[in-house]
Amino acid sequence: MDELIVLKDISSRLIAAEIPFMLSGSLAMSYYAQPRMTRDVDIVIELNPQDIHTFSGLFQKDYYVSVEMIQDAVKKNSMFNIIHNKAIVKVDFIVRKNSEYRKHEFQRRKKIRISDFTTYIVSIEDLIISKIFWMKDSLSEFQKRDIKNLLSCDYDKNYLTLWIEKMGLTKIYTDIING
Repeated sequence: MDELIVLKDISSRLIAAEIPFMLSGSLAMSYYAQPRMTRDVDIVIELNPQDIHTFSGLFQKDYYVSVEMIQDAVKKNSMFNIIHNKAIVKVDFIVRKNSEYRKHEFQRRKKIRISDFTTYIVSIEDLIISKIFWMKDSLSEFQKRDIKNLLSCDYDKNYLTLWIEKMGLTKIYTDIING
């Protein structure tokens, strides 16, 4: 799977450069629950303006990288992507937001082994919370199915309930578990 080869490459480069990150999105979903098709890799990253040139230098040889896109994303706490030149796999980097929850979520990331490499991944509870948060705007059946799959796994219900209440997501969560 090209996505895992690219994730291995990205992980090793970011770990070596000591740039904090965590896997999220559909690859994280596949790690915890039912695997599903994807053609991209989603990574939450802690990136400061002074780290932009170091970051871009890590990837410019083997990936399409736009320094301007990275600068804009860091400035706006948004997202940018890079594309592996040979595998044509897109990697979406989400710049970590500065809210209390997003800082806490990032501190809880887990170091794991996938195949023959080490990476960091969002916790299952925080993946569920993020999917519920995304679902509040889209009401996507796709997200709902993902959430139900994740809820069938082992997770810390107290932590999940605490942050769902703090973020005002209780109604959506209740609708999902009762629907």
